[in-house]
Amino acid sequence: MDFQQIPGDWQVPGSYTEIQDVPAQGTLAGMPLRCVIVGQDSSSAPNTVYTNVTPDRAAVLFGIGSALAQAVSAFSLEVPTLTVDVIGVGAAAGSTGASATLKFSGTATAGATGAAILGGYRVSYAVAAGSTATQAAAAFVAACNSKSANAANSALFTATGLAATLQADGVTVSLSSWEVGAFTNDIDVRMSSASLDQIPGISVVVTGMANGAGSPDITSALQALGATWYSDIVLTLNDQANIGAAVQEARSRANAMVAKDMRIWAAYRGTQGQILSLTQAFSTVEELVLIGETAPRWSPWNAAAIACAQGALSLNNDPARQLRGIALNGLSGLSPERGDQFTPTQRNVLLNAGCTTLRINDDGSVAFERVVTTRQVNPASQVATGPWDVMKPAIAARVRYEWDTYFEATYYNAKLADIGSPLENSSGVVTVRTLKASWVAQCLLYQNQGWIDDVATLGQQAVFERDASNRNRVNATLPIMPMGSLIVLANILQVQV
Repeated sequence: MDFQQIPGDWQVPGSYTEIQDVPAQGTLAGMPLRCVIVGQDSSSAPNTVYTNVTPDRAAVLFGIGSALAQAVSAFSLEVPTLTVDVIGVGAAAGSTGASATLKFSGTATAGATGAAILGGYRVSYAVAAGSTATQAAAAFVAACNSKSANAANSALFTATGLAATLQADGVTVSLSSWEVGAFTNDIDVRMSSASLDQIPGISVVVTGMANGAGSPDITSALQALGATWYSDIVLTLNDQANIGAAVQEARSRANAMVAKDMRIWAAYRGTQGQILSLTQAFSTVEELVLIGETAPRWSPWNAAAIACAQGALSLNNDPARQLRGIALNGLSGLSPERGDQFTPTQRNVLLNAGCTTLRINDDGSVAFERVVTTRQVNPASQVATGPWDVMKPAIAARVRYEWDTYFEATYYNAKLADIGSPLENSSGVVTVRTLKASWVAQCLLYQNQGWIDDVATLGQQAVFERDASNRNRVNATLPIMPMGSLIVLANILQVQV
C-alpha cells in the first residue's frame, strides 16, 4: 500500500485512516471555459486585464459606446451565464475616427415616421405633412440625440458611439464616431428599407462611414494575458496583422508544453473577394473562426462577441456537436439586405475557403449554418483538406486535456516497471501495458460521450514504449477518430412511373 501519512512502524493500537483523492471511475474532468475580449482601449489603462466585466463596468472602463463596451454588452446579453474578461491596447498614433453623412431632400407629402439603422441601432423620427428637408433633417438629429431624463448621453451614442450634428446647409446630417481607428469604418449607416419606414416625398442620400484610420498592435495585450488559460478570445479588431498576432499567441498556447488551447473568433465586413483574400492568409490555421458577410447591419465586433458566446458554450458542453442551427439572437434583424446575402453557391465557396457561414431566415433571425476554421490546407503536406469544422480541433483539445488530467491524477507518483516484472501488479507501479489499458478505458469514456469513434480498432493501435535511453520516460502514439457530423444528406428520389 502507498501510505503517505501513516508511519509504517506505528505501534500504538487503533484504526488510522488517511484520506486520498483519487479519480472517480468513469468520470471526466471537464475542460475549463474562460473567454476574453481583446481590442482598442480608448479610455482606461491599456494592457490591463479586467476580469468578469459587466456591460455597465465596460462603459466606465472603456468609454460609453466604445467597441469594447459594445462587445461586452453583446456577449453578456447573448449568454448571460458566461462571464468575460477584457483587455485593450491604446489607439495608434495619428488615428482618426470615421464619419458619415445623410443628406435630406424634398418635401413630405404626408405625415409619416422614418427610420435609420445606425451601427445596428434603430433611430425613428416623425415629420408632419408639408415638412421640408430642413425640418426632416432637424427632426432626425433630435431623434438621434434624444435621451431619457436620467441619461447623460443619447441612446444612440450609448449603443454605437455615434454623435449626430446638423451641418450649416440645414439638410445634411453628420454622424461621427468618438473612437478613432480604421475599424470605425465598419460601423454600418443606412436608412431603413422597410416600406413602413418611408416618408413620402422625402429622400435621403447616405454616404457611409469613411476616413477612419490607424490600427493599434494588440501584441502587448496578448502578452499581458500571461499564463491565464483562455479557451476563447474575441477580436474586436479584424485587420490581418492583429488576427495574425492572435493566431501566433494561440499556436504558442497549443504547444504540447503549454497545452492551453485557445480558439479565436473574429468577424469581417467586406465583399466575397475580400473575405476570401483574408481567409487565404490563414489557410493552415485551425485556431481561427472567421465570420464574413457583405454589408451587414451589425458591427463586426458585436458579431464576433455573439458568435463566441454561443460557440464557446456549445463546444465546451460537447466538442463534437456541430453548431448548426444555434441562434445568434443579438444579430436578429441586422443581417445584410436580401440582395447582399450570399447565395448557396457563394456560401459553398466561402466554406471551402475557410469562412464560417450563417443562416439568415425570412423572419430576420440569424443562426450558425456551418462553423469552420480557416484551415483549408494541411500545414505539413500542403494538400487541400476542404472545410475544417471547428469540432475537429475542439475534440483534439478536449481529449488531450482529459487524458493529461487523468494521468496526473492517477499516476503522478507512480513507479515504472518493465512488462513481466514481478512488481507489475503492485500498488503504485505502472508499466506500458498498464498505461495502454488506461488509455483504452479512457477512450471508451470519450466514445460514450460521442466525442470519438472506432475505439475498438484505434485503441489497440495505440503504442506505449519505454524510452530506450531514459528509464523514467514512456513514449506513446495515441490515434483517435473524431466523431463525424451529419452535415450533408444526398438523396436520389426515384419516382416510380
